[in-house]
Amino acid sequence: MQNLKPPFVAALVAVLSIHAGVSASQTQSPPSDKASDKASDKAPATAPKPKLPAGPHFGISTPPKKAEGAVRLAAYNIMNLFDHADDPALKGEWDDMTLAVTDDRAKGLAEAIRRLDADILILEEVESKEALQWFRDTYLKDMGYTHLESLDAGYYRGIEQSVLSRFPIKSPRVFLDAKLEVDTEGSSEKPAGSEGEQSAPRDDTKFQRSPLAADIELPGGYQLTVYAIHHKAGGKDFEAHREAEAKKIIELARKDLKGQRSNLAILGDFNATPNSSVRNLYKNAKFVNGYDFRDEADVAAQKNKPSDEERDAINEKYTTHESDRPIDYILLSPGLASEVVPGSFFVLETLYPGDAYDWKKDPHPPGYASDHRPIAIDFIPKDAAKKTK
Repeated sequence: MQNLKPPFVAALVAVLSIHAGVSASQTQSPPSDKASDKASDKAPATAPKPKLPAGPHFGISTPPKKAEGAVRLAAYNIMNLFDHADDPALKGEWDDMTLAVTDDRAKGLAEAIRRLDADILILEEVESKEALQWFRDTYLKDMGYTHLESLDAGYYRGIEQSVLSRFPIKSPRVFLDAKLEVDTEGSSEKPAGSEGEQSAPRDDTKFQRSPLAADIELPGGYQLTVYAIHHKAGGKDFEAHREAEAKKIIELARKDLKGQRSNLAILGDFNATPNSSVRNLYKNAKFVNGYDFRDEADVAAQKNKPSDEERDAINEKYTTHESDRPIDYILLSPGLASEVVPGSFFVLETLYPGDAYDWKKDPHPPGYASDHRPIAIDFIPKDAAKKTK
């Protein structure tokens, strides 16, 4: 995704209650979603600030300590995790070998995941289950992720959503045949091939990348259903497609909630800012935003009319993408939200490549992991809470 400056401040403050990009190897730009991954609603212009150099400028460096009995649920867009095995189905413009992750970037991803210390980790932009297994066994061998899942999402670039878990994963499923109802009346949607990828196929009646749903079995018979999502990228021209994806995901999740799955989370890369129509669809469907469980000191500071500098510092803690926008979320069913540890939501600091960085031509700085930052939240399963009393 392109670096969009000025900083994202005013839009986030206006919606405090609600609160993918890709790249290639270190020397080559990919045939990427970045070309179309523009803000779906841009922040108003503000006075320019001094350019930031490469460094850890956003999020927090040290996650909050887990409460006794807590489970950490997290999501991370790891930006084109392609392994070094050639997939013959991906060739020409979409050749996977030109995007094979470097050792330096893989180590950067692993370092972030180690600090995150999630028990259940949703990942976006993974090439395949085989690529995920290779990454886990090479860089995360001692993290306890004995369970993983990744299924084809039906995306022409060959990336999908995945799960790493310390608990058993049951009934993984994708929705390749789901039909979307896109309302393009009055929209400015452009014809196929308008995403900056002239040969990119397009079908507005299907998910750009199908969600991956799975049931996680925690101790004591507790079951958590997760929807790992990666909404279609692009600016307002593709908002109607994102809306259709959101409506279908809500429909699928509600069917699960009518069954035995009262504990459900929808999380990942939404490619939508806080006051977008897509976020409002989930809000109106009564899914609780994990951001509402952010640091209680930040909540109090935001209520006390902070100065511009104080407000900027708080906002930077919750910016999930290097374009200065929060576009990654953890959304919770009301039942699961009732089990969340207050103040446990956080965005993890990773290396920001600097304001002068140009993803189209510049090599990644050493230690760079992804254009997204990990997000996480802790909850205490009710069964576990009863046992600790």
